[in-house]
Amino acid sequence: MKELLVQLSDDLFKYLSFLERQNLIKSKDQAVCTSLEFYKMLSMHDWIPYVYRMGGGRILLFDSGSLRDLFHAMTDDEIYNAARMSAIKRKLTNPLFRDVDLTEKGNWNLILRELEIMGWGRFTRIRDEIRIELLAVPLSYILGYLETMFGTKFRHHRMRLADVTILVTEREKKVDAEP
Repeated sequence: MKELLVQLSDDLFKYLSFLERQNLIKSKDQAVCTSLEFYKMLSMHDWIPYVYRMGGGRILLFDSGSLRDLFHAMTDDEIYNAARMSAIKRKLTNPLFRDVDLTEKGNWNLILRELEIMGWGRFTRIRDEIRIELLAVPLSYILGYLETMFGTKFRHHRMRLADVTILVTEREKKVDAEP
């Protein structure tokens, strides 16, 4: 591990001191390191005022309530088709996906990790299943998105836990790349 001496503005130092007193952070050092991890994870080096970019595209910080209102005005089929179009565009515009075969389950974590970073929920792949915790978009959206990204159909396995969704791949059913 390397050591770095950093000068902070009085305002930032007071803020870190406040967080430390409130036990919201373990230490100022830990908060700065965590902040840099997020800086790296969110590709903040590409951010400029009013324009945030990640993975080759512009991202928006959008209130989840507003997003729910938008989805509420759509049918499940409209949501599913919108997700398919988004996935196709994402595959074409993200340079990280260009030479990656996303039909290979071993490559799925690339997409799932990106969705986690963007706050869609927590995604865990276990063999033929994807476990999603705290999903921020409707089920029809995530189905359309992942089915198009991975070129396979998923079946929703119902759980008793409200914030857990399980998607199971269906055997031998492929999804067309075009909506």
